[in-house]
Amino acid sequence: MADIDRINELVGNKNFEEALELAAAALLEEPNNIELIKLAGLAEVNTENWTNAKFHFETVVKFAPEDATSWFYLANCYNNLGDFISAKNAYLKVIELREEYEEAYKSLCVVLLKQEQPEEAIEYAKKGQKYAPDDYMYDFIIGTSYMKLKNFENSIEPLEKAREKAPDNFGVYNSLGTAYVATQRSDDAIKCYLQLIELYPENPMAYFNLGSVYQIQKNHTEACKYFEKAVELDEEDEVFKTSYALSLVKSEKFNEAINIYKKLLVQHPEKESYKYNLINCYEAIGDNQTAMIMLEGIVYLNPKLILPAQKLANLYIKTNKLARAKELYDNIILKNNPTAEVLHQYAVLSSSLSDTDTAERILKKAVKMNPKMAKAHKDLAVIYLNKRLFDYADDEFKIAMELMPNDFEILFEYGNFLYSTSKNAEAEKYYLKALDIEPENVLALTFMALNKLVMNQLDESKEYIMKALHINHHHEYIQYCAGRILFARREYEDAKRYLVKAVEQNPDVETQNTLALTYYELGEYTQAVNIFNNLLSKFPENVSVLRSLAQCYEKMDDGDKALEYLYKLTDILPEDEEAQELIRKLS
Repeated sequence: MADIDRINELVGNKNFEEALELAAAALLEEPNNIELIKLAGLAEVNTENWTNAKFHFETVVKFAPEDATSWFYLANCYNNLGDFISAKNAYLKVIELREEYEEAYKSLCVVLLKQEQPEEAIEYAKKGQKYAPDDYMYDFIIGTSYMKLKNFENSIEPLEKAREKAPDNFGVYNSLGTAYVATQRSDDAIKCYLQLIELYPENPMAYFNLGSVYQIQKNHTEACKYFEKAVELDEEDEVFKTSYALSLVKSEKFNEAINIYKKLLVQHPEKESYKYNLINCYEAIGDNQTAMIMLEGIVYLNPKLILPAQKLANLYIKTNKLARAKELYDNIILKNNPTAEVLHQYAVLSSSLSDTDTAERILKKAVKMNPKMAKAHKDLAVIYLNKRLFDYADDEFKIAMELMPNDFEILFEYGNFLYSTSKNAEAEKYYLKALDIEPENVLALTFMALNKLVMNQLDESKEYIMKALHINHHHEYIQYCAGRILFARREYEDAKRYLVKAVEQNPDVETQNTLALTYYELGEYTQAVNIFNNLLSKFPENVSVLRSLAQCYEKMDDGDKALEYLYKLTDILPEDEEAQELIRKLS
């Protein structure tokens, strides 16, 4: 005969294995003993043998259908075996048999949430709460259910009640903080998560949650502090690291971000996104070489990846490897159904390589594909301008301005077009519009100064060029333009100072010639002669240089030398009256 008392004692003492042995032996003799079956089922539940336990309790409720406790254990078995429909029905049976069985309400609500039935979960949580008003779980379930319904406003009150009843429960704080964030109460979320950190100083999720709120607030400096602590406590969590890396990048702490992305790639070498983010960090710190090496590894292994190929091409352009960039476009990018934007980039690259015919052809394709691409119309206009196709250039500029009437580049380039075609009053209008948008753009200030020079408005010309110099006093072209303008104002000493600096950086013909003319006006004829002779060695038939040399030697009282250059000049240009007159004077 079964020793029921002994089995009960073993179960009470949590000696479930021995209880099972005795129950199994007894059931061989009394297979229909409901109390024995219940005890065996209870021991199976406590050893998590859910299938065996289910078998026992299904037998019990078959013969004792009013046994609410056995229905409850059977429901637990269904729940743990993933049979949520049967679990729900069993819990409902428990409540039907014993309305005050409050544990059944809680368990039922959990199953309902698993079945994505939050409305029913709220309904039964409120019913169960009547029997256990101090149990935080019901408030927690109600709040969580509202969150499932995306009704975050209504989730807050029950979650706050749950926190009052269970002031040290991690899950409650976690959900409440999420609800605060979802309702734009980020300051409350911060307070909530700070309390959570006080309660659980070694839990990485508490720090991660707080870091996430600061990240949402775009306070990446604070976010980094808490993400760093989360990563320190759990070095394996991928989400912690990716969030930390993002805030490091946003804080421009690129070297630290590089270290995180390297660790992520050790964990997941297959993830191209981590490689790409790492490349962006290397580019940000100016390590273009490493960025290019990594991109080359990605691009040439998989030529169909367009974005990495474009980025590599852009890095080639950035490092002045224009031919390699063009090769990349030719071999990869243009073979993969390029967008109008990609065609535009390729056209700009071709133009940089002086392949204006290709640039023109590609730009025409780009604007045909996307007629509203204002910058492409502008670039096509610039090409037409350089080819002196003024009417075509004007048409394209006007289309660009209609599409983007307040774009600095378009306004500035149209001003340059008008300047080039000697429409200086109109050019001034567009330079002014461009300067309204970017008042400290040195090129716009410089070209405005040159336009004023052509219009003989020398005071305003000087004012604009001095503004440009104040912003960038090392730029050789601005220094050259300043020299030209000051020369026109007969401020020769100041003109010389800027022109000497310009020649040191870029000894082109125009800059040297203007400096030599300045030396001439200052009476520094030897310096002027040296520069003019240097220019003459490169351009032996330049009549302007020959005339200037003759005038210098005349001032130096070296008539023979002056005549030598004048005879060379008249051999080239016999009808030059000015030269002939000077020859008669010196002869």
